[in-house]
Amino acid sequence: MAEIKSSTLCLLGCGNLGGAILDSLLNSTQGKPLFTRYIACVRSESSATKLKERFSGHLGELSIYQGDNVKAARESDVIILGVDPADIENVLTQNSLREALQDKLLISIAAGWTRQKLEQTIYGSETTAANKSGRAWVVRTLPNIAAQVSQSLTAIEVSVPTPPEHYLQITTEIFERIGRAVQIEPRLMNATTAVGGSTPAFFAVICDALIDAAVAVGVPRDLAHTMIFQSMQGTATMLQGGMHPAVLRDQGTSPEGCTIGGLMVMEEAGVRGHIGRALREAVTLARLMETTEHVNDTRH
Repeated sequence: MAEIKSSTLCLLGCGNLGGAILDSLLNSTQGKPLFTRYIACVRSESSATKLKERFSGHLGELSIYQGDNVKAARESDVIILGVDPADIENVLTQNSLREALQDKLLISIAAGWTRQKLEQTIYGSETTAANKSGRAWVVRTLPNIAAQVSQSLTAIEVSVPTPPEHYLQITTEIFERIGRAVQIEPRLMNATTAVGGSTPAFFAVICDALIDAAVAVGVPRDLAHTMIFQSMQGTATMLQGGMHPAVLRDQGTSPEGCTIGGLMVMEEAGVRGHIGRALREAVTLARLMETTEHVNDTRH
């Protein structure tokens, strides 16, 4: 593969997440550009038009292909698989795509598709130390919705056989441009689907509830938005700085105070247990996504 400073990145599928990744890479202020050329491959003319409008200032380094995944992969060194999970099989089984991916890095951002399932779809079997020659190196990743504001938490699966170190480095550098990236074992990927991917929605519901409660006690809604969001951001900053959640809670409470009163109501309602159960349910469904045809089937 070419050196990272002179190579081409292709996105097969460029929806919300793919577009966020591309935006962060093209507009990053974190050092030198990772790639010299980018290719975005989409299905429809309307998608191509939207990308041309969105990235009009980068068309010298960005090529937009419509419905030509094989050509895009053939011209690239690193490929990000960003198509809808329902379309992955059709994309990966296109004629000549397997040959176009040979010895390249294929990064998947699709939830529910294991590395083994991707490899079986492309090659008919999963990759092992014995058959890895001539195949693409498949790396499974799980970014979350906060990639849209370059604050994603991206899990990068490090599986066996382990990809070459420079491929893991490239993958990490790509996702560090849209937030924070962590390398994890395959056994943790289903849990991470929920812990990293579902929690933004959980936080959004909690914020929405607090905003409604603020309005109920007289705070104008726009002001409630500002207060709640800033409080959440400040809390996250303190916790990321190393403060333990229990310490933050204790520092914010005083005997007979309003905060401890509110916390007691939360404890009486079993908020902790219900939040924990919600996360465990999300992890359960993440596991079912890999073994059942539809996650909403009745579970026994």
